[in-house]
Amino acid sequence: MTIFLTPPSTYSLEEAGDLRRACAEKLGIAPGDIQSLEYYKRSLDVRHKRPKFQAVLIIDVAPNPRLEAHLRSMGCVAPAPKIELPTFCGREPRPNVAIVGAGPSGLFAAMVLATAGCHVDIFERGKPVSQRTRDVATLMHHGRLNPESNICYGEGGAGTFSDGKLMTRTKSKYIPYVLEQFRAFGADSRILYESHPHIGTDRLAPILTTMRGWLESRGTTYHFDRRVEAVWVKDGRCRGLVVAGERLGYDAVFLGMGHSADDMFEGLLAQGFALEAKPLAVGVRVEHPQALIDEIQYGRYAGHPLLPPAEYAVRFNAEGMASVFSFCMCPGGHVVASQTTAETRVVNGMSGSRRNGRYANAALVATVGAESFDPGPLGGLKWIRALERRAAEGMPPAHAPAQSVRDFLARKCPSRNPVTTYAPGTAPANLHDILPRRVAEALCVALPAFDRQMKGFLCAEANFIGIESRTSSPVRVVRGEDYEAVGIENAYPMGEGAGYAGGITSCALDGIHAALAWCHKANLCA
Repeated sequence: MTIFLTPPSTYSLEEAGDLRRACAEKLGIAPGDIQSLEYYKRSLDVRHKRPKFQAVLIIDVAPNPRLEAHLRSMGCVAPAPKIELPTFCGREPRPNVAIVGAGPSGLFAAMVLATAGCHVDIFERGKPVSQRTRDVATLMHHGRLNPESNICYGEGGAGTFSDGKLMTRTKSKYIPYVLEQFRAFGADSRILYESHPHIGTDRLAPILTTMRGWLESRGTTYHFDRRVEAVWVKDGRCRGLVVAGERLGYDAVFLGMGHSADDMFEGLLAQGFALEAKPLAVGVRVEHPQALIDEIQYGRYAGHPLLPPAEYAVRFNAEGMASVFSFCMCPGGHVVASQTTAETRVVNGMSGSRRNGRYANAALVATVGAESFDPGPLGGLKWIRALERRAAEGMPPAHAPAQSVRDFLARKCPSRNPVTTYAPGTAPANLHDILPRRVAEALCVALPAFDRQMKGFLCAEANFIGIESRTSSPVRVVRGEDYEAVGIENAYPMGEGAGYAGGITSCALDGIHAALAWCHKANLCA
């Protein structure tokens, strides 16, 4: 058996239905020459409403020098070896390290550190994913928020209740490693080759449980319901953590606390960490019937069995206005409550692995620069929380403000409560009274442009639910090229909360690189 990667090729829907024959024709060989084949990379091109796949395939052929020479002449090559972690030499006694936060950056840092022979303590203010899922269900169906166990706090981080999107624009040789780990812990193998890989919220919970078992078998200890009170810093060096009034010593501390750890940001600033405000993007969730999005993107091919529920991405830039763009598009999903306090309102989107809901949703957000905030590193944090409190004013418990897109464009107070997937309930509101004027005006200018790009975007069934405000961390914990916090030795800010990543895969990669940076410093790499 000889394995080759084929050159990138385009396959129509008809060809994709008989892939072996189509591949053989493109390579100039007989279908019987191919013993087996599978996707190595696949993307969907929907331009001109004529969907087609761009693909690289892995093919197995029987050993045959003449056939192999022909395939090489056609541009087929042998697959590259899998990317693995460096070889670690181990050390006695085992180093003790702490990780704050059980999100993607924390969990993948823990994988590296456990593999390197460290004893790892993970401190997570929230609950294990099974209990957390019940708390989220209570919020969604009964409107009761647990401020320490919700869509932002708990095992898996904020991405657990989204769509499980794994696409990233981050450049790292460890991207295949991250995807392979998720597959090994239970994700569908499609994530290894899809250009827009996703796991699905329903699949993430068991994956996290399996991941926890693997880490615990290698000496990692989880501490749930444990809020870190402070990082123990003395003489410019991180000595450990303060938890429940007790100082716990560690050789290194990795800070993967997530984008909603307000008290942690305040504590780090007080302890001498260098923090700075980051630009933000705020706006709303927009919801459409999924069948409409399918028709807009696929035309007469909508409903074809080989096509997934359609996605979209839009962006609008105009001189002198905030840039407006879609973010975290969830096909066949629903809108969820992402606030961490009862007096705020925040929404996000999520989808299951099958993406088979009746509605599609996406964030439509506008950029907000640091000039909008009060001076200081926490200026953006205070600005965004004030906006979230404004969104909750006059709302029943856990209800979110909502408005049809057409009413928003007409600047009309809604005459009806829109029908949405937001389970706690919505209340009609004029979102112009809640959103910053610059953001609302930018949305009004961008929406007609989006409708020109995607005819039907401004349909009568399109609704806004507010507000989408936690697209990224409002704070950056400043670090050097060695991933170490500036001015504080052995402290490693990482992931979305520290301001260095956004999304599951980029956070996981940041955790890997931060952990490897310390392993090299601690002479744990062979």
